[in-house]
Amino acid sequence: MAVVERSFALGKSRFGLGKPVLIGSLFYKSDRKVRDHAKGEVDRKKLSRELKQVAALKERVSLDHAIDVIAETPYAMERYLEILADATGDPLFIGGMNEETRVAGCKKAKELGIAQRCGINSVSCATTQFELDGIAEAGIETAIVQTLDPSAVLPVEKLEMLKGGLLEKCSGAGLKKLAVDVGIVDFTSAWLAAEAIKIISARLGLPAGCAPSNAAYQPLAFHRISKKAARSINAAMNTMMQLAGAGFIIYGPLKASTYVFEAAAVVCGIMDYGARASGSRATDKESPLFKYLPKLNQ
Repeated sequence: MAVVERSFALGKSRFGLGKPVLIGSLFYKSDRKVRDHAKGEVDRKKLSRELKQVAALKERVSLDHAIDVIAETPYAMERYLEILADATGDPLFIGGMNEETRVAGCKKAKELGIAQRCGINSVSCATTQFELDGIAEAGIETAIVQTLDPSAVLPVEKLEMLKGGLLEKCSGAGLKKLAVDVGIVDFTSAWLAAEAIKIISARLGLPAGCAPSNAAYQPLAFHRISKKAARSINAAMNTMMQLAGAGFIIYGPLKASTYVFEAAAVVCGIMDYGARASGSRATDKESPLFKYLPKLNQ
């Protein structure tokens, strides 16, 4: 099996050190900040407002953050990375809708000199050699490994997928810093996702997580629940994954940071208190236990 780092830094964010990295998405299909998805035209004022909001929340709650950059075309991806390279210091995950768009993102990241704070979202069994070559050529070393596959539904099957060649595939592209997305599509798969996080973290020592928002916002898209209910469900499912030991959580639209960050920080702080009290692991001095929870008691 490929040798990978059990904990690592991507830019200023640290994965695998006991607290989850929160990952918010930008430029998705319904993102109203995007004026033209093909050309990558964005309302810069609205984007700047959201990025400043995230920066303030990060400082307040003491959790690390990264951005999942979603683009529909190669040109749009290049424009988005140009904008974000200067607008934020957060790590950027290149997550285009097709491989041509992601490869264009890799090339642009190298050109902009930001490859070391960029990752790929994601590498899977379906990732082609063309894309792997593009990743290697750009010098990008970080990726989220996707295990959402009809052939690997159970946690043990996801583990075998990783050990059976997917990690080696990543290694061949020069990817050394890996986090595993165990996949989640609906409410019933949430339990399987939580169990997969536990098993993969324990057996492989890799940060594992998922995107609970995929399930939480699904009923909203079909007008079965209100936006307020969807947000509550998202926060609840994020908490469930944190309790399972998630190393990262893709929490949905970047603007959801306003209700996700503080909930995640409280859970993280309480879990760190338990770890400290039981002696099961050392507590990071930058934990919300010390940086955020005291603010709630003043």
